Amino acid sequence: MTADKYIFFPARAIVCGALSLIILSGCSVSQSAKQANKVLVSQEAPIFDKRFESVSLKDINLETFWVHSESSDDREPVPLDNHTFSRITQDVKQAVVNIYTLRVEERDVKFGIAPNDLLPIRIPLVSSILDIVPFQVPIPFKSEGFSLGSGFLINKEGYILTNAHVISNAVNIRVVLAEGKKEYPAKIIGIDRLTDTALIKIEPDFIPTVLPFGDSDELQMGEVVLAMGNPLGFQHSVTSGLISAKEREAPHAGDRYTNFLQTDSAINPGSSGGPLVNLHGEVVGINTAIVEKAQLIGFAVPINTVKDVMGMLITGKTERGWFGAHASPITIEEALELNYPESAGMIIKGVEKDSPAEQSGLKTNDIITGFEKKPLTNMAILRRKLLAFSPGQEIHLTIFRDGETFEITSTLIRKKTGEENQAEPIS
Repeated sequence: MTADKYIFFPARAIVCGALSLIILSGCSVSQSAKQANKVLVSQEAPIFDKRFESVSLKDINLETFWVHSESSDDREPVPLDNHTFSRITQDVKQAVVNIYTLRVEERDVKFGIAPNDLLPIRIPLVSSILDIVPFQVPIPFKSEGFSLGSGFLINKEGYILTNAHVISNAVNIRVVLAEGKKEYPAKIIGIDRLTDTALIKIEPDFIPTVLPFGDSDELQMGEVVLAMGNPLGFQHSVTSGLISAKEREAPHAGDRYTNFLQTDSAINPGSSGGPLVNLHGEVVGINTAIVEKAQLIGFAVPINTVKDVMGMLITGKTERGWFGAHASPITIEEALELNYPESAGMIIKGVEKDSPAEQSGLKTNDIITGFEKKPLTNMAILRRKLLAFSPGQEIHLTIFRDGETFEITSTLIRKKTGEENQAEPIS
């Protein structure tokens, strides 16, 4: 089942035949590392910082962890002149960092000679028999490679946001600041591969410049944005563009899910993890991917998505809870059939046995009209909000059924599957 059709279940990768997405950090990785199929670096590795491993999400005050932007109602629009972009760039540049990683990865290398290669000519019957002979055996092979990416400081204690794929599989992370005169070793605080976000930390010997978070939900199509990063090793490059679209359900590598911001700001390999900022110098997204063979079609993780999962990143605990209901946006025909007077909402298509959804009394054809005491007007926002809920946490849904509206409360649980649930969404 695809992520654009259902919610509340682990999403799988979407395959797009016409367009393919490229993760932006990996072009400088050695050829041997590109074909890796096994991740060697786990959260038990020394590269991970364990300072928050015993901390609960409830113990973290996120209100003070990053700098919040001013309300849009409290400020004037930024005037555009010949120096607008340069002023913003000078302010933002001091918080943007270059990230260099050493990766150790493992892949299987086939060793041996195929039997058919020993024949002077191919004899159909003999060759077909030899083709099934397991003469070539896979042998595990470890490889090293270097890669580069970008990030930005969000906290004066040295916390840096970047993409998960920028530091994935790293055994050594080095951070270079704007002045380029000194490298700082970094450790991983938390990785969320689902939203492709990561939090790393350096120990600064100075008071760093940090970037405030904007509100990506308030972005408008056509709004001017700037992208900064380390494309192809060209340190601290800046490009300008527009918000081309919001809530793009773009295909992504692996079992990841996110609603992207689309921008025509020029971004390239190495730009991953860098900030996408508005004209107030506030981060509205993290540059993460481009469309192969296209021009000026780039994607960024909305900063509001990052806000929602920041607690998980800080604690290094990205396990997500399971609800067990399948839903899709309600159609006009379904609304008429169920006497539902509104146009927005999601209709329940199925409820899994022994799931929290079933235990809460949810039924097929129920319509979700609200989430966490707020009206549900946007499916993408609901999906994003659900990414932040862990096993044991409660969710509150407003339900329409048989002409009546009521509230249900459900406690999410840990779904036992054959695979790890660490990077799975409640999508």
